[in-house]
Amino acid sequence: MNLIEVNALSLSLGGLPILKDISFTVAQGQTVGLLGANGSGKSTLVKAILGLYRRQLGTVVLLGQPLEKFSAWDKIGYVPQRASVSLHSTTVSEVVASGTLAKRAVGWVGSRQKAAVMEALSLVGLADQAHELYLHLSGGQQQRVLIARGIVNHPQLIIMDEPFAGVDIANQGEIAATLTRSEATLLVVLHETEALSSSIDRCLVLREGRLVHDGPLTPPAAHDPHETPAPQYTHLLTGMEPQWTS
Repeated sequence: MNLIEVNALSLSLGGLPILKDISFTVAQGQTVGLLGANGSGKSTLVKAILGLYRRQLGTVVLLGQPLEKFSAWDKIGYVPQRASVSLHSTTVSEVVASGTLAKRAVGWVGSRQKAAVMEALSLVGLADQAHELYLHLSGGQQQRVLIARGIVNHPQLIIMDEPFAGVDIANQGEIAATLTRSEATLLVVLHETEALSSSIDRCLVLREGRLVHDGPLTPPAAHDPHETPAPQYTHLLTGMEPQWTS
């Protein structure tokens, strides 16, 4: 079964074409890396798949349902780039608990959700920071909190946008091992491939908004590790408003 099906997807922002006729699938159980230079459209593609951008052309199917009809957001975990998240006076546990909103009423966190939050924090090594303010953590710790939020519901599909940015090598390995043990299907935007290289089944490479490779993991030279991250354009799942295009 394919958990993601993208067919002839094209999208423009501000009148500029960003994604151009992209088609691919992600089968259940696969770990797929999404690579490409900054500005190639990786983050935009992820957000289009999640419905954060209205598609100009093409279709997206999630877990067998057209995106327009899809509502089972608790079955999908999303880990955004840390730079796209701004949180004030919010504790670590509250950030992770926000990942359970698709399963509960807003403002109510039951014992089951609290247990799930602590389990997710334990998996990323931050259970002892549960009551700290998110903004007081280091960049790497903040990224691990967002990963905990993405996995808190034990989702079938996890979509991650550069999840290892700012995370030290040792913790990258631990987090990668945790994701592998989860047996979830993964679509991961990667700037460096080392952490997940042994787990990646195939990779997608974007260049100037086009899919130019769908197959075995490409060597590191396929992208520039020194490039500056591209600007981020900012759904019950993400906490961000969709950006509508004309």
